[in-house]
Amino acid sequence: MIVLLGNINVFAQSKTVIINSEILGEERQVLVGLPDSYDYDGETFKYPLLLLTDGEWHFDMVLRATKLLYQNGFPKIIVAAIVNTNRGRDLTPTNTEEIHASGGSQKFDRFIKEELFKNLEDNYRISNHRTLMGHSLGGLFATYSLIQDIDVFNAIIAVTPTIRWNDFKILEDFTPDFMDKLIQSKKPFFVGIGDEVGPEREGVVRLKELFESAHIPKFTYKEYLDESHVTVPWKAYFDGIKMVFNPFLLPEEYDQQDFSKTIGYYEGVGSSFDYDQRVPQRILFNRGYGALESDNVNEAKEIFEYYKQAYPNVPIPYTVLGDINFDLKKYKVSKANYDMAYKLYPTDYIKERIKTLEEILN
Repeated sequence: MIVLLGNINVFAQSKTVIINSEILGEERQVLVGLPDSYDYDGETFKYPLLLLTDGEWHFDMVLRATKLLYQNGFPKIIVAAIVNTNRGRDLTPTNTEEIHASGGSQKFDRFIKEELFKNLEDNYRISNHRTLMGHSLGGLFATYSLIQDIDVFNAIIAVTPTIRWNDFKILEDFTPDFMDKLIQSKKPFFVGIGDEVGPEREGVVRLKELFESAHIPKFTYKEYLDESHVTVPWKAYFDGIKMVFNPFLLPEEYDQQDFSKTIGYYEGVGSSFDYDQRVPQRILFNRGYGALESDNVNEAKEIFEYYKQAYPNVPIPYTVLGDINFDLKKYKVSKANYDMAYKLYPTDYIKERIKTLEEILN
């Protein structure tokens, strides 16, 4: 069943992209992780993008997280992670004595939006749904980037963002006008924090209180008091990704509704994420066989007919429809489905069924 559903364990596709940045005046390295099925999904299939700072530290972790989450119903995702050359310069919006040459976020932000995105769009099938992720100074930068242009990213995941930088100056940018825009945008904004104390915690808490007092929708704040500043990204990034892509998990009430409601639900989710609008195979498989076990043959036929149309190169629905129509004595329809199933994935069971049907039809 795992093979038929296409969950074949293929080595992750990771690539290193080199960009000669005119804006930054240097060569930048970006790590790109593609879904395992990237080469087989078709030229029109596009994927949401997770853009990550501190790529040399967190790329492998985030890429593996997306692949685990895909097995649990979340979408396939492209991960792009920027490797640092001068972290203190790029990820800080203002210059202070704390870090020499700090305050380069404006150029780094331009690099991402004018050069990096163009490179990724030219070379990979990324969708219009893009999430920016950052930890510590990277979380500060993610917050800064959102303020600079609220329309570029669809979601922000900031883990222990260094809001306290330059005496909490970034909080001044959360003006009433910007907060109104943030409310209207309904962008997911996830903030996680470990066992921080002092100004580091104060900055994050002040950001939390600001968002909560303004009733920002889709704002999530989570503490991980058993994790340090170094280890908290392992849990917080995972939870942040789940929060952003939670709409891909079908609400339980849809299991009790007409199947057409499920089709409409995923059409809406796919549209909002610029992603595949088909009902996922795991839901079709589980609900279809559930209908058969409940002797609801009509619903089972409806689901597997949809399955066949949505995923024409998968043998499962053809085999099931062959079985259903065989039991209903619709032998021509049964044989047509078995023939296609055998063409896609020949088995002795289907071969024997086809032989039996040929004898009946002759």
